[in-house]
Amino acid sequence: MKQEIIKSAQNIIQQRKLKAIHEYETKLSPYLSKAEFAEMHKDYVQIMIENAKKESEGQKVDRTVELRLKKNFETMTKCLQPNFSCKLCNDEGYKNGEMCICLKKEISKQILKESGFEKLENFESSIKTSGTFAPIYQKMQEWCNTKSAKNLIYIAGPTGVGKTYLIRSMANELIENGKVVKIVTSFNLNQDFKDFSKKQDDELLNKYLNCEILFIDDLGTEPIYKNVTIEYLYLVINERKMRKLPTIITSNLDMEDIRNRYDERIFSRIADRQTSINIFLDGTDKRLKK
Repeated sequence: MKQEIIKSAQNIIQQRKLKAIHEYETKLSPYLSKAEFAEMHKDYVQIMIENAKKESEGQKVDRTVELRLKKNFETMTKCLQPNFSCKLCNDEGYKNGEMCICLKKEISKQILKESGFEKLENFESSIKTSGTFAPIYQKMQEWCNTKSAKNLIYIAGPTGVGKTYLIRSMANELIENGKVVKIVTSFNLNQDFKDFSKKQDDELLNKYLNCEILFIDDLGTEPIYKNVTIEYLYLVINERKMRKLPTIITSNLDMEDIRNRYDERIFSRIADRQTSINIFLDGTDKRLKK
């Protein structure tokens, strides 16, 4: 993952924290104008600094006074506390040394903007409008909320039956669960394969090899570049399968088409019943109905 994406997401979280603290200090200001409160606040801050200094020097610290002043301070301010957006990490972005769900969501939003798929759907409305495909949508929602051994999902069907709509719902559900997703069209993926074959810039492949969950939309619409398309597509699919990183693919191609267009290796990875789910959506183009 690009470090600038993480940094950009962290900046957004940091701005939320600064805003919450500023609003808190604004609310606290009237209290500080009261002599009794101001004196208590001064004593509290001073003893905290003294205790921290002693602790850093390895001295034993008695926090009785500090805790008493803290209790009095909180009693006087009642429920005045910074209103952080994320109650899990208080807008730090990390909790117990690991990325908080709020930071993961911001990272996913940054990645989605880069991919061009800014519009997402939600399963609640998707299932209501999916008609005979409702059981499939429900199954995919369950998959998004469980840890499945099947880490490759292949969704096939003719144009307009709702494949992209389904993966937008899945992406939204996964982001809500704190997962970092990346969505790319097969055409753009193939262009990166082509660029990699010329430039050997590892980042062109690593962003697909290392992302937590990868969506590839419209496989089969990309041109086939000799010694590029099939080789690197296999590399991405196989490497992610080996590392148990989920990959979701949509396509107009059925299984036999996959075998004929690509090769036996790619076909076997997609068709493997042990680690893959194959779904075929059939029906009338919903866009034509509209």
